[in-house]
Amino acid sequence: MFYYLALGLSSFLSFLMLKWRRQQFYRLAENSVSLLNTLISSEDEDQKLEAMQKGTTGLFFSLISFTALLIFALLIILTPAIIFDFWQSGEWAFISPTSGQELLSISIGASLVFIPISPKNTSSYSELSQLLHRLALNNYFIGLKLFRREAKQKKEQGIREKEEFVIVSGLARSGTTSLMNHLLKVEGFASLSYANMPFLLAPNTWRKIYHPNDKRTKERSHKDGIKIGLNSNEALEEYFFKALSQDAYLKADRIKEYALSEDEYHDYLSYQSLLRNSPTEIYLAKNNNFLLRYKSVRAYNANFLFVVLFRNPLLHATSLLEKHLYYSELQKEDPFVEEYMNWLGHHEFGLSQKAFQFGEKEPPQGAKNNLDYWLKIWLNYYEYALQIEDAQSLFIPYESLCANPQENLELILGKLDNRLYSPAVEPFTNLRKHSTKYPYQEALMQEAMKLYQSLQSKAELPLSKPY
Repeated sequence: MFYYLALGLSSFLSFLMLKWRRQQFYRLAENSVSLLNTLISSEDEDQKLEAMQKGTTGLFFSLISFTALLIFALLIILTPAIIFDFWQSGEWAFISPTSGQELLSISIGASLVFIPISPKNTSSYSELSQLLHRLALNNYFIGLKLFRREAKQKKEQGIREKEEFVIVSGLARSGTTSLMNHLLKVEGFASLSYANMPFLLAPNTWRKIYHPNDKRTKERSHKDGIKIGLNSNEALEEYFFKALSQDAYLKADRIKEYALSEDEYHDYLSYQSLLRNSPTEIYLAKNNNFLLRYKSVRAYNANFLFVVLFRNPLLHATSLLEKHLYYSELQKEDPFVEEYMNWLGHHEFGLSQKAFQFGEKEPPQGAKNNLDYWLKIWLNYYEYALQIEDAQSLFIPYESLCANPQENLELILGKLDNRLYSPAVEPFTNLRKHSTKYPYQEALMQEAMKLYQSLQSKAELPLSKPY
């Protein structure tokens, strides 16, 4: 009996060590996929060779480390059997437990390690889910390889590039999610959803493996009343541009305006086709970063619809500041949230917040816990957006969207070649008071309000009395 207890204890200790050192397995998996990503990359040969040497070294050491861990774990399990055999025979020998009682003792001991005692993972994503996201989202070249494969399959199915698409944009917290959700109630749109995560560049391949049926929803992390579930649509297309450019437009403290080449523009249309299930469907995306590449896309395409939302600057800047403070704390508590947002190009607020740089003009600077900084962010974004002058761009006040959602949806749908019809939408009342507890420079606010009135004049359905 003592022998079987010792065998169970040794297996418990062995698997406890494996569980404690599980990061070595994760590191091995990440290094393996990273090396494959380097092998298929289109980088310069010298850069590729250097990256391969570095990747091979990392993989070698992680493989050695993981192998040593497994050998040590095996020795721990076998120690009671070896000692027991020596006690009986007087000779040292390497033996493997094979009897039913021995295997049962090992199984029980190993199983005890996985009994949950107290939840240690404070993230809403499990460790294995986090690993899957890292494997899928940290390796751009693998993703692009899968994307081109899927794009070819879509063309064979008769779903080709379509120049008619809709982009909902605006500075974060301007109502873009609400507008996108309203539009997606209209039959005929195709868009990215959380079900496409983390294989955003191969949604159809991933759909064959993962098709969530859970209809439950919960309030999103913004704590703004909007509920999301596994099939909810979201702003996810920015990852495509990050992969295509290899993050070239993302700098340490800013996100730079840049131009797509003609080939990249057609890659973008091909990417849209991955989401469309028929030639008549229209691609719809919410993307608050689209203004960074708007000029070049418009130069290639006069037909796509660009919808820009804007909001009272005092309320808008206050909302941005509060979300920045909230997400900064959340990302400190759960670092994976920051990692997740960085993958998706969500640098609107939080520890990795970055300001837009349009042209050579320096982006806003200042203390990010100060309302003045967020008023500057608002001015920087909408001063640039105000310059847009074309028939296929719409400016919609957030306040007008809340008060008259039906009229604004019909305005948007009326701009599309395919006549789509909107279901009835009830007005929404925002209960936030038109004030803030944060101090600000009066001159800065007056400048913002002047710009806000200019934006109102561009709106086809402005409020009867801007505020």
